Amino acid sequence: MRRGTHVLAHRGVIFSPIPVLDLGVAPYLPVQDLQMRLRHAVADGAIPAVILVLEHEPVITLGKRGLATDIRRPQDVVARGVVIVESERGGQVTLHAPGQLVTYPIMPIPQRDVRPYVFALEEVLSRVLLAADLTPSRRSGRPGLYLDGAKVASLGLRCERGVASHGTSLNVDIDLSLFDLVTACGEPDVHQTSMRAALGRPVTMAWVKQAYLVAFRAVFGSTLAPMRALPYDQVGPVVGIDPASPSPTNL
Repeated sequence: MRRGTHVLAHRGVIFSPIPVLDLGVAPYLPVQDLQMRLRHAVADGAIPAVILVLEHEPVITLGKRGLATDIRRPQDVVARGVVIVESERGGQVTLHAPGQLVTYPIMPIPQRDVRPYVFALEEVLSRVLLAADLTPSRRSGRPGLYLDGAKVASLGLRCERGVASHGTSLNVDIDLSLFDLVTACGEPDVHQTSMRAALGRPVTMAWVKQAYLVAFRAVFGSTLAPMRALPYDQVGPVVGIDPASPSPTNL
């Protein structure tokens, strides 16, 4: 993406400040239900957009193309305190856990063209990594970012009525041994890495969150409201959407 070119430029940048909500460490299914309700609110014009920033409790998610066979060691999943859930996002199997920054921008897609939006989300994370003196690379046909051949960031989306939800995950200081449980993103030949592993030193989640917001502003040309910490079950009333509906159960 050329500097100064915004992914929303050909539709019009969202001028009102986009709320940024830090949900802390949250379970997967209630947040997925929250995203659905926020997505509908954006599509209906009730809110312009919203960004959820969080870490997930340990969870393996099966996307629309996810296969149970991509769970390598099902006998160890429960022992490691990991749950398995179905996800409405596209893609295959992935894993979330504390120490991984998950970001869910829920916003309209210009002309419903997903490809430049995917590139822009990758560009945001690329700038975060560059700010930490790490140089990421992309692979053709494989969404996400890599450091020296190991995957550090993943991406999976749900698009409905011209609005995107779900988003990206960036391995900051996650327990990398958890990835031994799965074939993440259908890439059996790819190992996972993290910012901490690549740098050889700790990285604070607070720094990464702020770097993400700086990069998001630059790439999307959007004005963001100050990040606000908020439990996931209080988001609906704060942004003015319907109270939470029941979530599906774990597998």
